[in-house]
Amino acid sequence: MGITSIMELVIFIPLTFTVPLPTIEIWYFLIATIIIHVLYRLNVIYSYKFGDLSYVYPISRGGSSLLIAIISLLFLSSKINFFGFMGILIVCFGLFLISYSSKIKFNKPAFFLAISTALLITAYTLIDGVGVRKSENGFSYIYWLIALNGVPLLIISIFSKNGLRQKNTYTIKSGIAAGFFATLSYSIVVWSMQYIEIAYVSSIREVSIVFATIIGLIYLYEKNAFKRIIPSAIIVTGITLVYFQIL
Repeated sequence: MGITSIMELVIFIPLTFTVPLPTIEIWYFLIATIIIHVLYRLNVIYSYKFGDLSYVYPISRGGSSLLIAIISLLFLSSKINFFGFMGILIVCFGLFLISYSSKIKFNKPAFFLAISTALLITAYTLIDGVGVRKSENGFSYIYWLIALNGVPLLIISIFSKNGLRQKNTYTIKSGIAAGFFATLSYSIVVWSMQYIEIAYVSSIREVSIVFATIIGLIYLYEKNAFKRIIPSAIIVTGITLVYFQIL
């Protein structure tokens, strides 16, 4: 996470000089989302101490997509029609199905940490969606968001006893790769929310789990990947339904 934060600064600090400064109103959104992003990242790190990625991640992503859809309908006057909402529900069902296993006992700590992660994802997604729409320059919001996003966690990682002071070539390389792709992917997500309903963007981005399943099945030879084929097909079905509502 610390190396990812460095990548955010290196890539996006220079880009902030190419856009106008955000207005005071937009800075409220930026400060709020940066605080929530820090809590989210720390929550994710902590949750994986209690539960596997395949259990925690789908619950947190599925829960956030569902909450974002409901809040968007109730409070943001979003133009989500019946079939669009059904598509989101299908995506969420597929995500929850991936985390379910009859052979594994219910992991209470991991479950509640996954739910708290879902709440944090919901909060920062809605803030960023509204913030980028209110901004006079969408790229200004995105550049400043990503540039400042990693600063608090970078400071934490520097002072952590197991943080950046460890010399591990693999960690550095993977951190740089993760930092590049994480910043690029979320930048695209925030940019998309200017033009597509926030709830639709939130559900469509969960196609990443489908790609992870394919990679795990074909390239990593994971035995458990076979169990995710049907849930992945359900997710694709939901995303397809959502797609035809935004044409």
